[in-house]
Amino acid sequence: MIRRITFVLAIALLAMGIVGCGLIQKKSREEKALDYTVLKEEDFPLEITKLIEAKKQEAFQMSYLCEGELYLLKGYGIQSSGGYSIRVEYVKECGDAIHIRTELVGPDPEDASGEAVSSPYLVVKVDAAPKTVVFD
Repeated sequence: MIRRITFVLAIALLAMGIVGCGLIQKKSREEKALDYTVLKEEDFPLEITKLIEAKKQEAFQMSYLCEGELYLLKGYGIQSSGGYSIRVEYVKECGDAIHIRTELVGPDPEDASGEAVSSPYLVVKVDAAPKTVVFD
C-alpha cells in the first residue's frame, strides 16, 4: 500500500514538473504588441492594389515589403452580400516572428442590405522587420 502511494506521488510530481517546465518556456517567449495602421484603399501602394485585384476572389494572406514598410494583407474571398468588416484582434512580435490575427465580421441581420457579393480585405502597415509573418 505504501509503495503504491509513493509510486502515485512520484508520478504526480513528475507530471507537475513537466507541466511547469512547459509553462516556463512559454512565458520566456517574449511577446510585444506592435504599432500598426489599417490603411484606406486610397493609401495602398500601387503594387498592393494590383496584388489585391488579382487575388481578392479567393481567400488570401500575404506580406509585402516595400520601401522600408511591411504590409500585411488579408482577404476573405467572395462573400454572399455586402456589409462585412474585418477586425484586427492583434498584431504582435513574438520571438523571431510577427503574428497577426483578424476576424471577419458579418453584416448586421437587421440591416440586411441588398448589396451584391463582396470580397472583404484588409491591409495593415507595420515598421519593417526581418521577421517571419504568421497569420493566426
